[in-house]
Parts: sequence; C-alpha cells; structure tokens
Amino acid sequence: MSNTILRIDHLTMQFGGVVAVDNFSMHIDEGEIVALIGPNGAGKTTAFNAVTGVYVPTSGAIKLMGENITGKRPDQITKLGIARTFQNIRLFSSMTVFENVLTAHHLRRTSNVFTATLRLNAAEEHQMRADTDALLKKVDLYDLKDEIATSLPYGRQRLLEIVRALATKPKLLLLDEPAAGMNPQETDELGAFIRRIRDEFDLTIFIIEHHMNLVMEISDRIYVIEFGKQIAEGTPNEIQNNEAVIAAYLGGDDL
Repeated sequence: MSNTILRIDHLTMQFGGVVAVDNFSMHIDEGEIVALIGPNGAGKTTAFNAVTGVYVPTSGAIKLMGENITGKRPDQITKLGIARTFQNIRLFSSMTVFENVLTAHHLRRTSNVFTATLRLNAAEEHQMRADTDALLKKVDLYDLKDEIATSLPYGRQRLLEIVRALATKPKLLLLDEPAAGMNPQETDELGAFIRRIRDEFDLTIFIIEHHMNLVMEISDRIYVIEFGKQIAEGTPNEIQNNEAVIAAYLGGDDL
C-alpha cells in the first residue's frame, strides 16, 4: 500500500467574497513528483501557501504523513518536513553560496541563546558547516561555495535555492515555478536535477509550473485547477488528452 506523504481534503481558501481555492482535494504518495497546473489566477500558489502555513484555510484539512498541519506556522511546518522555493528567487543577496545553505541548516539547530553565548554549541556549528560542504559537493555546487549567490548565472541561482531548501532535510519539497525565466538548456538541466534529487534524497516533490514540456517530462501525476476548482487529475498522457484541460488551459498546440 502506498505511503501518503501529503493529503489535502476539501480545501477552501476565501478572501472576502473571492474564493481562491474551492473544495480542492488531492494526495501525494511517497516518492512521487506531482504537478499542480492551471491558468494564471487559478489558485495554485494559494494552495501552496495553505500547505506551508502562509495562509490558514477557510475550511478543509491538510495532513503531512497523517499529521494534521492545518493552521500551523510556517516554521513549525518546515521542522515537520516541508520545504519550498518561490517563483521569485529569494536568496540572501549579500551572502555566499555556502552561507545561504548554512543559514538553512540553522533551522534544524538544537542550541539556544544560552548555549550560543557560552559557545557550548561549537560542535553543532562545526557539524552544520560540514553538512553544508557535503551537500554542496553532492549537488556539484562546491566549486562555487565562496561566490556571492546573486553573482551566479540565473539557472545556478535557481538550483541554489532548491539546494538551500534541501538543507532543511525535508520529506516533501514544494517548487513554485522553478523554471520561470530559464532558457531551454537550463530547463532541461532543471528537469534532470529534480529527478536526481528526488532519487538521491528520498524526496517527494510537489510542483507548480507553467512550462508544460517540463511538467509532462518529470511528473508522475498532474492535478489541474481552474478558478480554484479541480477539473482533472491523471498521468501526463491522460492530462494531455483531457478535453476539459485542453479547453481550459493547455491548448492544442502547447504540448
């Protein structure tokens, strides 16, 4: 029997008189790459924000590995095993590649102000720095560790943001339009990178993306929403041939 990592049951997100997500349900099983697609304004990022604690749902439930996380704070949800990236890159612009990833490792620290003041956390800090080095080596970014993050080529900045999310040791990784602004070569490299980290880090991945070739290439299953409502769910092949999806979003020439 499949191990369900994320389950969303009847999620509704309402802002005043606007219903951004309307009675949306879905699940993601361990090891899957699942995409959520739909037109601009369909409610995709709102759903992401509900999962990561940015918004408290109007109604419905969100469960991570069976635990109800509905309404928990973003920092609590991160510690429970969810990490995300954003459509707009949010690297620390004045920090190096190494420092950006090290900062994410600090989310898992056990030291407090008292132990830090007495320098009793030196062993933990040493371990986090070693873990940062090891992670950068594993994802082939170690040679860039001393570079200022925002000096990297755009595609590398995108990958670094994903790596920084990996440093929090998630079970579920949410990627919000990771291919935005990428050229075709960078997009191909991204697709290979996403599949690689899924396998090497035992991840489950939930992705929003407008780049349909990438979605169809890497996704195990796809959910489609329009005006906050689910209109389809299935494999890439099923979605490509779904008339409701074609009419609402994809268009006959997009695939």
